[in-house]
Amino acid sequence: MFARIGTWQGSPEDLEDWVARAGEVVKPKVQQHPGLEAAYWLVDREDGKGLTITFWESEEAMDATEAFRSQSQVQTSDATGAEVTTERFEVIDHT
Repeated sequence: MFARIGTWQGSPEDLEDWVARAGEVVKPKVQQHPGLEAAYWLVDREDGKGLTITFWESEEAMDATEAFRSQSQVQTSDATGAEVTTERFEVIDHT
């Protein structure tokens, strides 16, 4: 299994735009990707931080969504003015 972690850092006010965009635009599209095991959106409202974690059945399934991820990251940054980053990990254990 593989995981991709996206971070969003902006103002607490702009975080609400990120939350709305995640639910209305991003989530429905992410759910359509083959190989998606799970997706979580987390927020720290006080500090204006958001975190997205997606779990994929294979590295190939995760890699197949890179074009969507890249486009979504640019659109999110443009729409909210926030800094957005992405990291990728292999999941070596879980319970």
